Amino acid sequence: MPNEIFKLRKEHVNFKKMLNLLEAQLDLLHRGEEPNYQIMADILYYMTQYSDVSHHPREEAIFSLLVERDPNRKQDVAEITRQHHTIAEAGTSFHKKLENIINGESEIMQLQEIEVPGRFYVTILRAHIEKEEQSLFVMADKLLSEDDWKGIKTDTRLSRSDPIFGQDVEERFLFLCDQLTQIDSDKHP
Repeated sequence: MPNEIFKLRKEHVNFKKMLNLLEAQLDLLHRGEEPNYQIMADILYYMTQYSDVSHHPREEAIFSLLVERDPNRKQDVAEITRQHHTIAEAGTSFHKKLENIINGESEIMQLQEIEVPGRFYVTILRAHIEKEEQSLFVMADKLLSEDDWKGIKTDTRLSRSDPIFGQDVEERFLFLCDQLTQIDSDKHP
């Protein structure tokens, strides 16, 4: 498996951890308990400012080259690109709602105003990741040459390191990292 696909899959694992934590907060909300809106907002900030800005463009560079090698993949790649835009819009909108609650600019919204867009975001992103991994990553692995991968690596150098799972955790995400570590340690005592 090419290194770039390996990196993207590893990021997907991290994104799934974020979605699991977000879903746990939504479950609290659904049960009538108080979720941690700051954790939820930090997750959405990360997803909109790292995944949407750094991860998705790297995928799109791979997928556009995949279409050059196999024009039959054009429709699949177009759908994935549309999903990237839908995910970004849903994430940005949901993040704004959470920030408004945290900043006191709006009262705690009704359950449906938070839970529905939150569940929508989790659902579409999980399905999206699954489609990429089961279809397009597999095809890219088969069809792209070593020279293709070298060009992709050059064209898609990360402009910024992962602010949570990279070398240095950004201060904004320290509490979120603690929560993720706690979940990991609960699973693997």
